Amino acid sequence: MKGTYEFPDFPMAEKTYGVKPNSHIPGTVLHRYLTDFAKHYDVHDRIQFNTSVNLVERNGDAGWRVSVTSPEGTESITTERLVLATGLTSTPNMPQYKNADKFGAPLFHAKDFCKEAPNLNVKKAIVVGGAKSAFDVAYALVQDGATVDLVVRPTGNGPVWIAPPFVTPLKKRLDQLLNIRWMTWFSPCPWGQEDGFPAVRNFLHGTSVGRFLVSNFWKALSNDVTGAIGYDSHPELAKLKPWHSAFWIGSGLSILNYDSPLFDLVKQGKIRVHIDDIESLEPNRAVLASGNVIDTDAIICSTGWKKESTIKFAEDELGLPYSTEKKRSLAQAADEKVLSLYPGLKNQPELNVKPKEANPLRYYRFMIPSGMVKTRDLAFAGMISSVSTATCATIQGHWIAAFLAGKIDRIPTSDKEITDEIMLHTQWGKWRYPCGYGADLPDLVFEGLPYCNMLMKDMGLETHRKGSRFQELTSPYLPADFKGLVEEWKEKHEATEEINGVEVRQLASSLKKA
Repeated sequence: MKGTYEFPDFPMAEKTYGVKPNSHIPGTVLHRYLTDFAKHYDVHDRIQFNTSVNLVERNGDAGWRVSVTSPEGTESITTERLVLATGLTSTPNMPQYKNADKFGAPLFHAKDFCKEAPNLNVKKAIVVGGAKSAFDVAYALVQDGATVDLVVRPTGNGPVWIAPPFVTPLKKRLDQLLNIRWMTWFSPCPWGQEDGFPAVRNFLHGTSVGRFLVSNFWKALSNDVTGAIGYDSHPELAKLKPWHSAFWIGSGLSILNYDSPLFDLVKQGKIRVHIDDIESLEPNRAVLASGNVIDTDAIICSTGWKKESTIKFAEDELGLPYSTEKKRSLAQAADEKVLSLYPGLKNQPELNVKPKEANPLRYYRFMIPSGMVKTRDLAFAGMISSVSTATCATIQGHWIAAFLAGKIDRIPTSDKEITDEIMLHTQWGKWRYPCGYGADLPDLVFEGLPYCNMLMKDMGLETHRKGSRFQELTSPYLPADFKGLVEEWKEKHEATEEINGVEVRQLASSLKKA
């Protein structure tokens, strides 16, 4: 929504983009805004469009060699430092259905919906999935006159938690509530103390009274959302009621942003919900595991993304440099530490499928492979799933720039420190968000603000940026609160270097006199 999805130093002005306060941002407007941003900061002219990266390999001790292919052919680019910013939505997770070759109708991932939609012209469609993108596709198809069968697998984590834009009896914006300091205290995370309030967090998550308060906080939040939707008011709508507490679901949390009520379409029978699996396909038909058969003109799979980057490295050197047995031992030790710090996480939800063994991206600060912390020549940007996308992206960008320049104020010096922190932070996700992405990648909701605070402390930047203690605790942190970080960082580091220079000159003068 307006105000939470923009860069701090490049506000989305209403006069320029036409988006009013408290309004959702249309995709076309966001595309124009990002293009304007790239041009304003001279990034646009540096982009090589229509170019694919084939392979990344070490260039001796001089950085990296990147093989790329464009319409002009294949070439190699050499660079001392490399940042991969391909994100988490590059490779679709596409189901493989039995007899798919006999279906004879459009079958594609939601990634391609924008491209395929103008030519669909269907009366009946199946949408596979229970996340926000599935709702988006189903809604769009109904608006074009189709009837939709929404198929949600029974062995997953169930339908998405989706809420009105304004929640609680006070009707506060949901996207802003997630970045209010005092509310972030109710989520246990190992970098939470970086916000400067460790005592409150220790009380809430380290004592039985505190955990009682945390439990009731999340019950109230969950009940407010489910009550506003009214899932129990209609038998078909009840099928979309979330299966687990909002505490466990992570950044899949979504906001209703449709021009007309989405759930009215369910009540009207225009979206029919099936908690089932597609067993096989026949010509213009899907056979479900229950034995039911659905006639359809198309199947669109809103089935998420693969976490791995599409970029291939010649050497497998990005993970932790240990044997499988050693990694298992490290994971067990990290599990024990997480549960000792946050006993409330022992009471995991009952899932319809065996929980995944955690195999997340093991990067320092969720950006740097352990072997590159000392070499400072490789970083991953945007390999987190967060509800605070714009703020996290901004501060990650600042942190990576400072890291590559060797200007991070606070960083581990030993391999053990690096490994222990990576394991604690990445293994935490398995316990915190078993119904989200936690076992695979960093999944941040209320943890986004303290995560940004941690990165800012690494750079020596001010984390408490409100005008008073009351505002600090109760006013939501928006991208605008982080305006001017570059100038702030430069001023601090230039001053530090000048002071160090004076100290060195004074010491040299004293030595001469001696």
